Amino acid sequence: MNQESKPVLCAGEIVYDFISRDRMQGLGGTTLFEKRPGGAPFNIAAGLQKLGVPTAFLSKIGCDEFGESLIEYLDELGIRTDYIVRESGTKTTLAFAALDSEGKPEFRFYRDHAADISLRKDELKDLSPESFSFFHFGSIALLDEPSASTYIDLFERFKKAGVRTSFDPNVRKNAVVDHNIFRRKLREIMRRVDILKLSDEDLEYIAGKGGVEKAVESLGVGRDELVLVTLGSKGAVAFWQGRFISEEGFKVEVAETTGCGDSFMAAVISRLYSLTDEQFKALDFETLGGVLRFANAGAAIVATRYGAANAMPSGNEIGEFLQSHRR
Repeated sequence: MNQESKPVLCAGEIVYDFISRDRMQGLGGTTLFEKRPGGAPFNIAAGLQKLGVPTAFLSKIGCDEFGESLIEYLDELGIRTDYIVRESGTKTTLAFAALDSEGKPEFRFYRDHAADISLRKDELKDLSPESFSFFHFGSIALLDEPSASTYIDLFERFKKAGVRTSFDPNVRKNAVVDHNIFRRKLREIMRRVDILKLSDEDLEYIAGKGGVEKAVESLGVGRDELVLVTLGSKGAVAFWQGRFISEEGFKVEVAETTGCGDSFMAAVISRLYSLTDEQFKALDFETLGGVLRFANAGAAIVATRYGAANAMPSGNEIGEFLQSHRR
């Protein structure tokens, strides 16, 4: 099996997002929510699958009605479910999302006996990192034990096996108990992954204020680590081999922003996952600029839709969007 035929493994939470249909009313002011499958790592898995990348998903899914329908949705998408863990008595995490009066996203999670935070190391002992071309993880799965230690241990296994890794902390501040401990945990991971994706708000939370470039440089990443920072409608910035490049975003009529960053990350991975180590290290800035533009287009499309996983665009949709938004 060659590198390109091996699937990407995305690991972390899969939840049901309840997304506000009342524009700019925030969580407290919303009267109507729409249920959609979501969770940042799962959104990325869905995005990759829709972009034609063979994808597997790893998570612990609740043994309730919500969990059963999530399994069905994974199967519908064609995402491999060999590494889905089930345990009697666990429930599916529910996440509520809305835009506040300034257009900023608000999130609140309900995790009573949640499956996704109860994943244990012994439940993954048969997983072989060599079976995959790429490993992506992150988000709220790192907030609670035993799942946090389980995913970090899995990351170490992939690093040891020489499989390329990516990480998106996808910080949800209102779910963090001890901010200092959580920041230290994130920094330890961020210095060792091959591809790091942050929103501008994530970056400020971890590194403080002072501008994107100064904050990125303070992370202490290596020259061969690709750092991506999304800036909402302003586009994205990449830090690669000691140099910054940026790509403008696209102006669209925004319906809802849940999943925009995940679509961006899926688009990036889809363009880079099959590269050898030598090809990755030789990545030039013209090619990288094209990757950013492709990813910005994917994020812009998602912003025009309601939903998370099922808002992810196909490669044809991104291609058509770029054709109609030539600069």
